[in-house]
Amino acid sequence: MTQRPLPALRRWTAVVPALLLLGAAPEVAAAEQAPEAEQGSAGGAEAPKPPAPEKPKADSDSPASKVRWRPGKGLEVNSEDGRFQLVTRLRGQFLYQADDNFVSEDEREFVHGFMLRRARVAFSGHLFGKHNKYKMELAFAPRDQAFTDLSGDTSPPVTDRDNVPTLSALLDLYMEFDYLRDLTLRVGQYKVPFNRQRVISSGDLMMVDRSIANAEFNLDRDLGLDLRSKDLFGLDLLRYSAGVYIGGGHSYNALAAPSLMTLARVDVLPFGTFDDYSEVDFKRSTKPGLAVGVAFAHLENARGTRGILGRTPRDGGTTDFNVLTADAMFKWQGFSAQTEFFLRDGSRNPGDAVDDEGVPVPTEAARNGYGAFLQAGYLLPTTDLEVSGRYSIIRGDDDDTSLSDSNEAGLGLSYYFHEHAFKLQGDFFRLWGEEFDEGDNQFRIQLQTAF
Repeated sequence: MTQRPLPALRRWTAVVPALLLLGAAPEVAAAEQAPEAEQGSAGGAEAPKPPAPEKPKADSDSPASKVRWRPGKGLEVNSEDGRFQLVTRLRGQFLYQADDNFVSEDEREFVHGFMLRRARVAFSGHLFGKHNKYKMELAFAPRDQAFTDLSGDTSPPVTDRDNVPTLSALLDLYMEFDYLRDLTLRVGQYKVPFNRQRVISSGDLMMVDRSIANAEFNLDRDLGLDLRSKDLFGLDLLRYSAGVYIGGGHSYNALAAPSLMTLARVDVLPFGTFDDYSEVDFKRSTKPGLAVGVAFAHLENARGTRGILGRTPRDGGTTDFNVLTADAMFKWQGFSAQTEFFLRDGSRNPGDAVDDEGVPVPTEAARNGYGAFLQAGYLLPTTDLEVSGRYSIIRGDDDDTSLSDSNEAGLGLSYYFHEHAFKLQGDFFRLWGEEFDEGDNQFRIQLQTAF
């Protein structure tokens, strides 16, 4: 006698096969699609691929475009909307100098030293729009701040306590508004646009330092404002600047008798603009570059013996100066040459200083005279090695003057690891007054890093 299955068992035997069929359906569908894909591949048609994500553009608002490091230029930070920018740059110069100085026909004196020649931190960029530019530069080396020795001795100081800075660490702080190409306004403390070599950064020189003619006649930094254009009329041929300054120089901060400096400069570039404010032709320019400049400055009641620079005259008075300079820069195929000429004429406004016995101090003559230098360098082919040379003179007027004759002649050798940002330079100079045989010998070697 056969038994019939139970009702519950009959229901499960019907449900289980149905569930198995539902679970196998996706696998069957995939198996059916696989041959179709293989057939499509065999026929040369590729299956569509998902689009690759787009790479951020260099000028987009990606984090990579807001913060970037440029070797030798510094760290650059940009706001998301591009209205603000901050660039930071540090620069150091490490100098060894040895001097063999003339004392008498039978005696010479050897002195040497290793020093931190310059230590600079610079901040630049724009704010509230690209036409509102700014720059601030700070200097921390003892020589930058003109450390003095209160013990009465000359350099070096007897103790660290006697090291007292006499200049502010603030070199530059200015704003520049270039909404109008031909009427760009600059206001603040900065290098006045007088002679070319002084305006060129101390980090962009072909030799260890600037010429003696520049040291005597330059007008350094001052507080004031000027109008200027990097490309007057958009011709790629002309530049100009015209300004008014307080005449007190770097670190001046006082209320005193009126003093003023007015200045104007014009540059002509007959072959078009080029990098004429750097003393080396790193690009090995295939097209000649020539810049010729002329500048004139008038200083009223100048407090220094050299105008903005120099000590106070012994009689305690001031000087009215007229200063003229003309310069030229040429670059072509690794060769670069530069020359400058200076002419200064001043009239004294005697002071009322007296000596220890109460006798009026005689009026000190103005440092009237002229100076010039010529230098050239050649970046050797296929190398980063440059040879250079310079000759410079300073001459006092034949009339009454306190300016003595000086001369320098020397050769230099520079190796550029990364152009001016990382370089090793050395030079040897002979410096003399009226007699070459009574001159001094100077040897310098300097390492510079900028980042």
